[in-house]
Amino acid sequence: MQPSSSPSRRGVDARLARRLELAQAAQNRGATPPSGVLEVAGGLALFNGPDSPLTQALALGMEGPVSAEDLDRVESHLGQGGGLLQIDLLPFSHPTLAQGLAQRGYQVGEFQQVLMRELPGSPTPPTGAEIRPLRSGEAEVFARTVARGFLGREEVSDAEASLMLGTATMPGTTCFLALVDGEPAGGGTVALHDGVATLSGTSVRERFRGRGLQQELIATRLAWAVGQGCTLAASSTLPASASQRNMERLGFFIAYPKVVMVRQRA
Repeated sequence: MQPSSSPSRRGVDARLARRLELAQAAQNRGATPPSGVLEVAGGLALFNGPDSPLTQALALGMEGPVSAEDLDRVESHLGQGGGLLQIDLLPFSHPTLAQGLAQRGYQVGEFQQVLMRELPGSPTPPTGAEIRPLRSGEAEVFARTVARGFLGREEVSDAEASLMLGTATMPGTTCFLALVDGEPAGGGTVALHDGVATLSGTSVRERFRGRGLQQELIATRLAWAVGQGCTLAASSTLPASASQRNMERLGFFIAYPKVVMVRQRA
């Protein structure tokens, strides 16, 4: 028997990892004003305001060394108005990035697992829910539904719901809503870049959990992405999370880990 040529068998190299990272960066770039985009050190630094989770640097150092001057530019760009500096560090990043971050006092903010799979794939059994792309005028419904799922409670403030509102209106991103008997129960997003479908923002309201909704939200977006010509799918999750387990049940595997390095801007 010949060995499989799938990425899971031959391993993930730096070139494929950069493709996956730039697909995620392209999604976040769609929500960033042109003045907030800085191309530097082979990656992107994106500024969406001092309190935005989308203010971060991605894919730095995947094409070569990262100089002190590069990091100065990244910090000046991301640190406008103060706030937290966030820079992704990957196993494939040039060692100069890790060295530079250590010298500047960065600490581990969060570990993530980057998962991927080839497309197409097998369907998942239906749950009886209606899962479809967002329709006009449903952005606020989507934002509040997903916020309820992430926070694990029904009562969410307008400010908490608004954190997801930008996702619902992000250029290049398609949002999916899951409804049970017509009631919004969960949601998730998918963005396409260079043949990669990046899945993110998936959550299910607490009282609708245990029905397989998250898996069907994943499978529905994968099927949609296949129809758009994608050959790979990727997503980032917290290690050993329910999201990681659901991804693995649908054929995803851990491609590589990454670390979000953080430092408070003075």
